[in-house]
Amino acid sequence: MPAQTPRDRILWVLSENDGRMEISRLRRLTNIRNVVLYPLLHELAREGRIMIDGDVIAMRKR
Repeated sequence: MPAQTPRDRILWVLSENDGRMEISRLRRLTNIRNVVLYPLLHELAREGRIMIDGDVIAMRKR
């Protein structure tokens, strides 16, 4: 079974936590360093998967 990608881990953690949390908590729960986390978050935001509002990340409803 392949390992979960960091993108999938971010989306999974958000979905398991009501789809919304602070970036610092997301970083701790995913165990992804900021240097990797921030580009992934911005990529997901550009794709419309999440919204970034200050220090809070929220999943977009489909």
